[in-house]
Amino acid sequence: MKQPTLSQFERLIQALHLETPVVALYDCAAGDAFAPLVSVKGRACCFAYYGRWVKGETVVVERADEAFGTPTHGCPGLQRALGLGGPYPPWMANFLTDGAKGAPMGEGLKATPALAQAFLDRARPVEPATDQVLLGPLRLEAWDKVCSVTFFADPDRLSALMTLASYWSAAAYDVVAPFSSGCGLLWRDLRNDPEDHAILGGTDIAMRRYLPPQIMCLTVSPRRFAQMLTFPDEAFLKREWWAELLAARTRQ
Repeated sequence: MKQPTLSQFERLIQALHLETPVVALYDCAAGDAFAPLVSVKGRACCFAYYGRWVKGETVVVERADEAFGTPTHGCPGLQRALGLGGPYPPWMANFLTDGAKGAPMGEGLKATPALAQAFLDRARPVEPATDQVLLGPLRLEAWDKVCSVTFFADPDRLSALMTLASYWSAAAYDVVAPFSSGCGLLWRDLRNDPEDHAILGGTDIAMRRYLPPQIMCLTVSPRRFAQMLTFPDEAFLKREWWAELLAARTRQ
């Protein structure tokens, strides 16, 4: 897959009038090329570092095979979603539902533990190349380490991105919105999808508090992202009705 160019990337950002972060997930260890760097600490959600992404910082998630209830390198769910932690505890299905069988709490996210367990069984872990995974501004010079690209966008720009993600396809469902943790959608669920769908994210109730209320996410594979950058001048982003939408928002 050919590495996209900076001019292609800037062309898309300019067409969208996008001022929010475009974040890549990198399967590699931290280095000076990704500076400034900040490590996830305590039980923090990776999306709690959204403001750091706005500032251009890269978040480092490190391996931590520690107890689920006493994390020191970020949310234990984050560790497991990125393949950096041990297996889920035996009460995880109850954690997602009713809080029984020794679970420290019940989140009420599924109707029964059996349904929650079926979800967990499908959530096959990824296998990072090192003991770190990086989340930070897209750097095209590190393209060979990029596993996904996530746009943060308001509903207008999200609509444009979803349209662009399916521009070259006649399929009815190029964009999907799976049930998952917010961090699970950044790599694991994208990797486990045999159809390479674009994923509508930012729908995890637990992580939404860390995003501005109007912001959602769209996560795409490197292949789809590279294709999105090649939109022609006759595409909708260069048409009057996209400009009219932006102008209407300015007037409002």
